[in-house]
Amino acid sequence: MPRPLSFPQLEAFKAVVLTGTTVAAARMLHTTQPTISRLLSQAQSATGLKLFVNDRGRLQLTREGRHLFEIIQVNFQGLGRIEQAVVALRESGAGVFRVAATPSLGQSLLPAAMERFSHDYPQVRFNVQTLGRRQIEEGLRLGLYDIALTNSMPDGAEFEGTAVHNAQAVCVSSHDHPFAQRDYVTITDLKDQILISLPGDDVIEMELQQAFKKSGINNPTNIETIYTSTICIYASRGLGVGIVNPYMASVFRDRLCIRNFRPKIPVMTYAAFARFTPPSELAQHFLHNVVESCHTEQFGV
Repeated sequence: MPRPLSFPQLEAFKAVVLTGTTVAAARMLHTTQPTISRLLSQAQSATGLKLFVNDRGRLQLTREGRHLFEIIQVNFQGLGRIEQAVVALRESGAGVFRVAATPSLGQSLLPAAMERFSHDYPQVRFNVQTLGRRQIEEGLRLGLYDIALTNSMPDGAEFEGTAVHNAQAVCVSSHDHPFAQRDYVTITDLKDQILISLPGDDVIEMELQQAFKKSGINNPTNIETIYTSTICIYASRGLGVGIVNPYMASVFRDRLCIRNFRPKIPVMTYAAFARFTPPSELAQHFLHNVVESCHTEQFGV
């Protein structure tokens, strides 16, 4: 009768898949080859499945074995995230201030706030993670960050936060583009342009698509990328134009022409926390530095 797999059996199975032999798997797990063979035999017996075939001395996955490995991979990734959480929590008592930010804020607003903060707390060491919105939400749930900066407030009652800045999306192009002669760019101006865009689930991109729809203009996107920084770099090289958040545009200010865009597409910035962990005094002070930086730094046009 099939039995539940133990963690050592799963670990041995994964190691054999990755290395191809029980000898190499034993080296990988710092154990002996007979131990790996025993655990592998127990795993096959427990599942009632033939997981490997021997191909000239190397163990090859069967169809059932590959499906099992794919499932194990997903769960081992979850265990890896738990290990990361443990390490971060262990370090948090040693003067480490943990910050998560989206890439655009991590390269624009965050450095300015860190500079201010470091004047008052020079002994604090930073751990900075630049991540996507979903990864930030997951990290907050796990207690990995003291504060997170993002352009959309995380979903769910387990989060709390505050709006720290309100801006508008801007149009970016090369300095020798005709848009450089204008005070602002409109949705109709994009009609005959090569447009560099983000994927359809991006907040600015969704607003832009609504603007195209209301104006009766077909989306002229010719280049799609997942990074706002890539849009800025491509636009600076004259490969097209883009509608982006003003934070990342400010990073490339010396290489880009930046113009206001109409209709206005709001871009909000939030400082977010996990509700189950009230912000520490350090986090409150850092938030104050973030707000001050929003007022003194130039983001956008």
